[in-house]
Amino acid sequence: MFPSKGLPMYLKTAIALLVGTTLGADAGSDADKFDSYTVAYNTAADVKRPMLVVLNPPAEEVSAQKAISVDDLRQNDEIDSLLENYVVAEIDTGTEHGRKVHELFGSKPLPRVVVIDSDQKLQIFRTSNQLDDTEIKDVLETYQDGKRISTSLDWTRKYNIPGDCPNCRKF
Repeated sequence: MFPSKGLPMYLKTAIALLVGTTLGADAGSDADKFDSYTVAYNTAADVKRPMLVVLNPPAEEVSAQKAISVDDLRQNDEIDSLLENYVVAEIDTGTEHGRKVHELFGSKPLPRVVVIDSDQKLQIFRTSNQLDDTEIKDVLETYQDGKRISTSLDWTRKYNIPGDCPNCRKF
């Protein structure tokens, strides 16, 4: 593959690694998409990335909302690039495994979209609302680092409330 003379060994190794990495990256964009929640969960824990869980109704079930296909989402280049930051589990709740996972998530209406943090401890986003591509893109952008968004509420009092004991009341 390489000429035996002329290139130092470290350069040959670097080229081989670069070629191997490039070919491996282009091998398929579905490398981190699973139909098993357990496998996806373990993979996400190993690589420390957030998990996108899509719970779809069984194929034979007629639903008011259509199932969310990750393959269809990948047709949008922006969404496809954002999905690279996630380990994706697309679960068919018509299977035995899918029914168990659906129960695990509280048997909420389907389809259901959940983002789990990069430590696999918290659901940092969840909805059963029908999401269009723009909304899905916003969700993926917001939670791509796998961190919970903290909301800060201003709990400071705007005025002093007098105490309710006789010694604290001011007349």
